[in-house]
Amino acid sequence: MNTYPAEVDVMEKNLAQGDSKRIFYLDFARGLAVFFMIMQHSMIMHERTSGEGDTLLGNLFVLLGTAPAAPVFIFIMGVFAVRSKKSVAENMIRGCKIFAFGYVLNLLRFTIPFSLASNSGEAVSLLFMVDIFQLAGLSLIFFSAFKKLAEHVFILPAFIVGILLISPYMWGLKSDWYIFDPLWGAGANTQFPIFPWGVYFLLGMYVSKHLQTQNLEEQIKKKYLMGSLILGIAGAAMYPLFPIGDYNRSGLAIHLLMMSFIFLWMVLANYFVTTLNKAGFQKLLNPIYFWSSHVTGIYIIQWVIFGWSVLLLGVHELTDYTAMIFGFVVLLVTDVLLKFTNLKRILPKL
Repeated sequence: MNTYPAEVDVMEKNLAQGDSKRIFYLDFARGLAVFFMIMQHSMIMHERTSGEGDTLLGNLFVLLGTAPAAPVFIFIMGVFAVRSKKSVAENMIRGCKIFAFGYVLNLLRFTIPFSLASNSGEAVSLLFMVDIFQLAGLSLIFFSAFKKLAEHVFILPAFIVGILLISPYMWGLKSDWYIFDPLWGAGANTQFPIFPWGVYFLLGMYVSKHLQTQNLEEQIKKKYLMGSLILGIAGAAMYPLFPIGDYNRSGLAIHLLMMSFIFLWMVLANYFVTTLNKAGFQKLLNPIYFWSSHVTGIYIIQWVIFGWSVLLLGVHELTDYTAMIFGFVVLLVTDVLLKFTNLKRILPKL
């Protein structure tokens, strides 16, 4: 079962300290990623082909849940990791908590409901799924100390390229040991091994200094557009030379293309926010900002709903249109629960 993510917002509190400290285009990009994520999860869980057949809506939402979602989440996480005033030790402890809770969530969203649905075999295997919480936790554990290297021109890019080059040779090592799955697992239940997905955290740390203002400066926009172009050309040129794999385990070329998209997406997000604000559509942006600043809670709630929904809707039994409608229902219910109930007070503070 493929479960594309949604990310852990480890710097959620920073975004809630007042509008003067918010970086709205990052909120916009992450908030939209929340929407894409929920719609994709609905297709993966309930659409007849898991969103990978010939249906336009299924393919569209699965696509939107790839590059605009997980890479963007982890990238923004890296951006805010540099801004954080927490010590390396504090971030590592936080990473351990996030990593551990990933398995608690697996129990709540998959193991228990799937066991009740008389699918005990899959229920046990899904307990060990490696998803965004595991990736986010390991990124903090392994890379928090790299914060001091973010200003160096070559060190983090060298680590990024190195990780992308060696990752294909590591996938599946000690595949019979669950303990190595979060690092380089190659099984179907290992969605985001840190080799290679940790590179997006490092990329966010590296460019963080250019993403600290509420609006991107023109000079920075040009640099990101040029960077997007260079990475895009490099990725396209190297496409035949490196293992393609699948979305969860792709070679250097695919990740260069996704990095190209991220740089372009930051510029576009800044443009959309500026344009909508000038046009007087601030109220349209507010829900997106809310989703961004509560991404951890949204991620937990929507997955618990999707997991338990199999008891009523089964798995892969809906049309693409029905799955889309259910995705909107899950988004609405999650939004209401966070806004109008005390549920967010009992959610774990990760």
